[in-house]
Amino acid sequence: MDNSIVRAMLMLAAGIFIGLVIGVTISPAHRSDSTGAQPGGGTSAGTINPKAKSGSRLESKMEHPNILLGDIMTVPFQELYGVLSMLSPQQLDELAAQLKHLPAGKETNAKVAAFFRAWAHFDSVAALRAAAGFKISEAKTIAVQSVITSADAAQAKALAKQIQEWPADILNREQRNGFLNSLLVKWSDLDPVGAAKFFDTMQMDAMRFHPAASVIAQNWAAIDPSAAIEWARAHGDTQGFQGAMNGAINGWWSKDHAAAEQYVATRATDSTGRQMASTLTSYIFSKDPEHAKEWVGKLPDLDTRRQAEHVLVIQMAVNDPQGASEYAATLPADVREATLGGAINYWAASDLAAAGEWIKGLSGPARDEAVATYTYNLLRKDPNAAAAWAVTISDPKIRDKSLNGIATFWLNKDPAAASAWIQNSNLPAADKKRLLTLAPGG
Repeated sequence: MDNSIVRAMLMLAAGIFIGLVIGVTISPAHRSDSTGAQPGGGTSAGTINPKAKSGSRLESKMEHPNILLGDIMTVPFQELYGVLSMLSPQQLDELAAQLKHLPAGKETNAKVAAFFRAWAHFDSVAALRAAAGFKISEAKTIAVQSVITSADAAQAKALAKQIQEWPADILNREQRNGFLNSLLVKWSDLDPVGAAKFFDTMQMDAMRFHPAASVIAQNWAAIDPSAAIEWARAHGDTQGFQGAMNGAINGWWSKDHAAAEQYVATRATDSTGRQMASTLTSYIFSKDPEHAKEWVGKLPDLDTRRQAEHVLVIQMAVNDPQGASEYAATLPADVREATLGGAINYWAASDLAAAGEWIKGLSGPARDEAVATYTYNLLRKDPNAAAAWAVTISDPKIRDKSLNGIATFWLNKDPAAASAWIQNSNLPAADKKRLLTLAPGG
């Protein structure tokens, strides 16, 4: 056969084949399969859809709830939320029922937490209703708390009322109080007045609701200080509710620094007022450390100032123990001793050697006070070294007190070594005799 004819036949066959392929590719049925349906008017491919992605491993198992529960702990929250939000209320209740029949244990608890966190993200009321049906107390607590944690603050009111109406056979008083405490805190973020009114209708466990009262008052005071203060004062005689007033003061300060500071300063003359001043000191320091130092230094009552300075220094020492110690060493003598001691205690607990090196650079009364505290921290690790530090204290009262403490501990722990050190020291004979009498049976 002529080669030209063969080539022509091959080209014709190739053309027919290519045409068939193109036809199949652009046919409506094939195009529909490849692009997927666009319900609701066609969602753009770039739009983020909270539902699970088409073809995800969870979506493919939506008809198999047992498989879904088996995977639930390893699924990212957004994917789990997307799958659950596409289920009907009946399907969600069925999944919850399966969880209730799983054996108690850590794995079940983890599944319960994951499931109810995701469910509460889109229907917290229904999720809470289902959570109440658990028979095992631990699982029920985890389910309810997961709902509360994940629920939007706007739903806190409805959830609180639902829990308040639950009969005693669903949960005990301690559980109820704990759940309501968490919900009141969340509720007050959006509606502190409503949270306060609900709070006042409850039969309260005073100590349990201390945190909620404080947060409600703080959030309310940021909006209406006088009303929040009045509400907190109404609870002032209830044991455990000093926190309400402290919270109101903190919230007031966020709205009007000067007014809140003056209110506290003029009332800080007794134990309640001093506690209020200390709480405000801590709050101001968290917002403006330098202003906190300035305000505390001007407090008129000495005992209040001592207590507030101590709180201030300890809060400083959490992140900067050396800076806290340096600040405390500059304070007036009437507030310095306890404050500096607090800073040294904190520092020595984390870095005994560094604290000792810093103390070597001090002089005068501040050094004596710092050494006295330092020897107490050093004593249990090295009583010999602690005693050597103590004898360098210049103030005889501070030195004797420090040596007495060291001798008492050391003579009980190692009488022979302690007695030998005392007898061989350069202390006056009267001091040696006094210290030796501190031995057991001495």
